[in-house]
Amino acid sequence: MKTLLLIPSHAKSGLETEIAEDLHPTMDYDALASALRAIPGDQVDLIDYRAVETETHPAVRMALKLSGRDVAMALMGFMRRNQYDTLFTNAENVALPLAMLLKTVARRPRHVTIAHRLSPKKKQPLYRVLKLYEQMDVIFVYSSAQRDLAIDVLGIPAERLRLIPFHADHRFYRPLSRVTVREDQICSAGLEWRDYPTLIEAVAEQTDLSVRLAAASPWSKHSNEVETRVLPPHVDARRYGYNALRELYAQSSFVVVPLYQNDFQAGITTILEGMAMGKAVIVTGTIGQNDVIVHEQNGLYVAPGSVEDWQKAIARLREDATLRTRLGRNARRWLEENATLERWAQELVAAVHDRPVAPVLQDSWEQSEEAGPVSGVRETVAQLRPVPADEYQVAEA
Repeated sequence: MKTLLLIPSHAKSGLETEIAEDLHPTMDYDALASALRAIPGDQVDLIDYRAVETETHPAVRMALKLSGRDVAMALMGFMRRNQYDTLFTNAENVALPLAMLLKTVARRPRHVTIAHRLSPKKKQPLYRVLKLYEQMDVIFVYSSAQRDLAIDVLGIPAERLRLIPFHADHRFYRPLSRVTVREDQICSAGLEWRDYPTLIEAVAEQTDLSVRLAAASPWSKHSNEVETRVLPPHVDARRYGYNALRELYAQSSFVVVPLYQNDFQAGITTILEGMAMGKAVIVTGTIGQNDVIVHEQNGLYVAPGSVEDWQKAIARLREDATLRTRLGRNARRWLEENATLERWAQELVAAVHDRPVAPVLQDSWEQSEEAGPVSGVRETVAQLRPVPADEYQVAEA
């Protein structure tokens, strides 16, 4: 079976050494490609922005000039459609133009895609009127709010939709017992729909609390609201590399993810990375962000825009080490059972091959601080780093 991955980014290459040396997480497209290649007889090719920019075909060059990289990438996939059994797109910006092209031919390969946000009004006619979902055999969504909108508003048949958790590389993002936790430090990361102004206001008078913000994201189109803002002396915002970000998570007492109200899984990368690190996480409970955190079990929710809620939740976790530890252990457990990179890749491989996937494991909350993290998670992606035995435990926070 042959699969073509259409990845709208500059895919990183040559990461094997960094991954083996535990300096960089595995990229999700590499995990998917590895999972597919592990199946006897499967072949996988990948087109990224670099391939689009160096393509010499006149039609692709014209599309790149007139409509941009995503449309040009969709065209490259369309032109190669007869060479593959399945086309995979991991975002609507490629999936939609590809679906429009596939609509013009009688026969097409299987098309599996990920829809991060279906709700913008400019996208809705493409589903409701043009019914482009008919050119998508499986549409993965990360938010139940987006799934419900797809069915109730856009008219997408439920059987084409699959709700799955997002992912984190739990081998890279893991509890680090070698790192000393600073009880007077908390952290956050990312830019997408981040309500940093509310968080900063909430901690403005907590001068004994160090707040570290990794305010950067390679995916976000949102502006950095802390970049030009005068921050209190105890609040710091800057960019962190992958390894430095992991160290930041490990050093921090817990992780906070302040969000503006939205209807999709904004903030999910930071949430899952914090959970993978075995940290308690406080997150704004938005319309779209309600599928991962179970309040009081593996994290805490606060109301959107509520300075008071943030102050109460932060104070509560600062004062209660037992609660921090229990939430952090439950968070790591939930991630191991539901949202590892391997689990995500399994779901996509099953869709590519048009077969069912094993059900997600049931939640098993820790009610006592005596229990440790769950081990023995099923692995399906080859060539991932082993977890050092001396670090596979939750550091006390």
